[in-house]
Amino acid sequence: MNYIADTLGISIQSEPWDMASKLPFYLTDRYEFKKVLLGDVPCLFLHPTAELDTLPNLKKHILNVQKVEFMPIVFNVDVINARRRKSLIDARIPFVSPNIQLYLPFLGVALQEKYVSATPPSNILMPSSQLLFFHYLYNGENELFPGDTATKFNLSAMQISRAVRQLEELDLMTVRKDGVRLAISGTTGHRDLFLSAMPHLLNPVRRKIYVDYENIPNDLPQSGLSALSRFTMLNNPSTKTFALFSKSAKLPGADTLVDSAMQAEVEIWKYNPLALSSSKDVVDKLSLVTSLISLKDERVEIELENLLAGVLEEK
Repeated sequence: MNYIADTLGISIQSEPWDMASKLPFYLTDRYEFKKVLLGDVPCLFLHPTAELDTLPNLKKHILNVQKVEFMPIVFNVDVINARRRKSLIDARIPFVSPNIQLYLPFLGVALQEKYVSATPPSNILMPSSQLLFFHYLYNGENELFPGDTATKFNLSAMQISRAVRQLEELDLMTVRKDGVRLAISGTTGHRDLFLSAMPHLLNPVRRKIYVDYENIPNDLPQSGLSALSRFTMLNNPSTKTFALFSKSAKLPGADTLVDSAMQAEVEIWKYNPLALSSSKDVVDKLSLVTSLISLKDERVEIELENLLAGVLEEK
């Protein structure tokens, strides 16, 4: 939002949109919503949680959102290439790509600063794809019927279908039909399969906030280094870490840690941190490894390797 304020020289206020619960699940799963006041003009920002959809689908999404509350819709995308930019402008669909592009026709604004070549989002697993992939690894069987997991992970048939297609496109899974059902199998053994998937794994942590202990619900699972210390010989960190699904209730928090005795770190996750866990008080091991894999700490790296070896050797 600072980019827009600095560029346009107007005041901006934002708040969570309290009407999202009235939308179908496929929209609330696909976007994060924020009501924004650009100067004195209210609008609704949609931040995609995965790759931005096709133009015809975006138009349908706009119509469905505006049935709940009519106001200008702005897609807030992290990066944008020239082709996508042109298609959105030709369709007069407002969008913002911070530090790159502003197109707000309802304000009479169309500003371009620069373009970047985006790494194709399809190379990184969608949340639904990662859930399905990790479920396969935990399951330990050579074949899995993904349709059977829809209820378990609260996913639609379309989300399952897209997840299967992505896993197949990345050469992680082979797919066959068993009657009307799809069956998936890993392209190699579980250990090698995980190693092949590493460049494509999604960090489940969207962002981190620091919350006073008195405001943390009792049912939040441990994550981060707190969870790693549960599973390994690593010492307990001075600041406890918990995980919260981004679709769950919001928590009052700050961007910086002030007092580790009074505050805990809360990771906002892109998928349900308990979806794959066998325990209700700690996240699952594979998601934990994925969330910490970029941390440059030799002790942590050793414990993650041991943890991963234990999971994959069990299968």
